[in-house]
Amino acid sequence: MAVNVEKAEQFVNILRESAEKLVVVDFYSTTCPPCLVVDKLLNQFASEYPTVSFYKVDVKRFSEVAMQCRITATPTLQFFRKGRSVGEVKGANKKAIIDAIEAGLKNNSNGGEAKSAYGVVGHSDLTQLVLMKQSECLNQNDDHPMNNIFVDDDKVLESDVDEQMVLRISFNQPIKLHSIMLKAPLDKAPKNIKIYANRTDVEFDDVDTAEATQEIVMTKGIYEDGKGVVNLRYVRFQNINNITLFVADNLGDEEVTAISQLAFIGTAVNSANMSDIRQDEEGHAH
Repeated sequence: MAVNVEKAEQFVNILRESAEKLVVVDFYSTTCPPCLVVDKLLNQFASEYPTVSFYKVDVKRFSEVAMQCRITATPTLQFFRKGRSVGEVKGANKKAIIDAIEAGLKNNSNGGEAKSAYGVVGHSDLTQLVLMKQSECLNQNDDHPMNNIFVDDDKVLESDVDEQMVLRISFNQPIKLHSIMLKAPLDKAPKNIKIYANRTDVEFDDVDTAEATQEIVMTKGIYEDGKGVVNLRYVRFQNINNITLFVADNLGDEEVTAISQLAFIGTAVNSANMSDIRQDEEGHAH
């Protein structure tokens, strides 16, 4: 049967276990009727797929783990191989779950498919490694905060008093950053961006004098034809623990800038390290 996660630290071991086998994690809520259906299915699958490990995570009890894994609905099942998510199923869809398990087992027996994130072959989406509580956006509209950009939905991050923003983002482990992906409403989409590697001290007053690790200019073509993906100077973005993005303006010269989604594409230095997720004495992640 599926094993209930009782401590946030267990998630580290789950990722380590996925280095050798397929691991299925069910993110559930105790008030969600479809979650009960999934629970019965997983108990059935545990006997039918003895080489697969099944775990359950209560999203209310371990909210930080759920946020790190970008869970937006319950039930959501994520499928892990070699320390990274290789698939996801939302809802109590028995056929979709079976297909995802079979695909995970097939990839395992074939040595795995080449990693790919947003069309960048050989790299993964590292956004789940963002430490939300240690990240912030200066000049954000509090009705449209930065947390919105780490979930692929209709919500946005929006600037407040003018079009500029400073995004300071920390990761729970060192990463090698190859590319970033931005989604945004075109008229308010970021245009000129300065990126500072391993710096979280950059203020608005510093952007004219502080040397950026890289400066990029986003265009309509990048957002539409390139799907918002920009390759970085990879050699300059090794062993990254945190990063700052200064957004200077937007494509439409609008009074505010908006971002729908921001993703980080690259490789985790230690793909099985989630040790920054901790649990307090009451059993809640923080």
